[in-house]
Amino acid sequence: MLIQAKCDIEAKDKYGMRPLHMAAWYGHQDAVKVLINAGANVSAINKKQYTLLMCGARGNNVNVVQYLAEAVESLNGDAMDYTGATALHHAAVAGHPGVISAICNIPRIELNATDKIGQTPIHCACSEEHLEAVEALIGLGANVNAQDNEGNTPLHVATRMRQIEMVQLLLKAGTNTELTDQMGFTPLHLAASHGCKGILDSLIQNGAILNKQCKNGNTALHLACQNNEVDTVEILINKGVDLNCLNLRMQSPIHIAAEMGHTDICELLLASGANIEQREQSGRTPLYIAARGSFTAIVDMIIKTARLDYPTPENSDSDKEVRELTPARRRWREGSRGGSVCSSNSALTEPIRSVLWKLAYKQLGPEDWKKLALHWAFSYEQIKAIEHQYTGPSSYKEHGFRMLMIWASGLNSEAPLVKELCEALQAVDKKSVADSIRKQTNLENDAKLNSNKQSCHECLIV
Repeated sequence: MLIQAKCDIEAKDKYGMRPLHMAAWYGHQDAVKVLINAGANVSAINKKQYTLLMCGARGNNVNVVQYLAEAVESLNGDAMDYTGATALHHAAVAGHPGVISAICNIPRIELNATDKIGQTPIHCACSEEHLEAVEALIGLGANVNAQDNEGNTPLHVATRMRQIEMVQLLLKAGTNTELTDQMGFTPLHLAASHGCKGILDSLIQNGAILNKQCKNGNTALHLACQNNEVDTVEILINKGVDLNCLNLRMQSPIHIAAEMGHTDICELLLASGANIEQREQSGRTPLYIAARGSFTAIVDMIIKTARLDYPTPENSDSDKEVRELTPARRRWREGSRGGSVCSSNSALTEPIRSVLWKLAYKQLGPEDWKKLALHWAFSYEQIKAIEHQYTGPSSYKEHGFRMLMIWASGLNSEAPLVKELCEALQAVDKKSVADSIRKQTNLENDAKLNSNKQSCHECLIV
């Protein structure tokens, strides 16, 4: 009726959409036929340069697309909009597998056409998380290893979107896991960065190289440490990743974890045997980095780990280092082997903690804790790391208590802690303090013994 009334069939709205575009977009096939028969311009585009076929594709209108393919001889399936996208890109973005198949039936359609940023239709389907569209494109023969202008493959895109089913579909289709983007990242690097455990496992099972380095030398483990992905770090360690691989700044994963203050990750790395002596490009060890960041828990952890192996005269790095192991230190080293390098101080009994606290806060002078530390073969670097945090006239008390707790946590559970502590105090000319601790300990033991005897006597009376 409107056509008979000589209405303008080429009228445009503010977006440049004509009646024919609107009919195709909303799937009105009969209206499309009428308008085309009335002479509507089938080559017209809107302000975004969308063609008639693109409008039909975005609206998920299979019948319209099929009709256009059959009825319009001048239909250009590879025409591009202002972004360089074709009708197939639009169908992929909208996630319409039926429309994708219909468009691909048009002669001379380029399945792997690229837009202005180098993305193919399968890239678009992955970025919009359309699994069925990806499956359709793979079935039609899309290139699963196509790379966009930034080097991203569909697998990179699916990994960034955390789409495990899509990743598995691409892997099944034979995608290459080792292609890198412009940063040198493989999909494994991305999965580790984002903590995508399922994707990480799938990539590894399909042969992804664990220790591959990106352009700045970081491995998947470096990136997981940087982003505090604890579970991912544990998975990589269990899969046999190189704990001590160095990036271009000579940083191992533990350097990064220490710098970021990621305590749980440092604990995992230390327990797995990470090298704590490695110096990065500027000469800093993980201990120095943790101390500068005031990450006391990490500092204490690293020192506990380092003390599993005392320096010997051959490998000591300072003339001031203690050159011989005292009997107490030798027993500590032998007794501590096989224990957890990252064990907490929670195993220490409250009476022992009380003795150590009183010693540090009430009985030792400003330099006494350092003498004890040297007696127990703490290195000068370790002592400096302990005293880095907390400054002021009374800070030595906190430093001393931390040092004592580190020392005590490394003792064998059967070791006579008080006896060894008193021996050390005597060795650093603190005999009066040692005698005081012995006396107090003996009094407490006697009181406990008398209490036990009283309890037994009451049981006999009953």
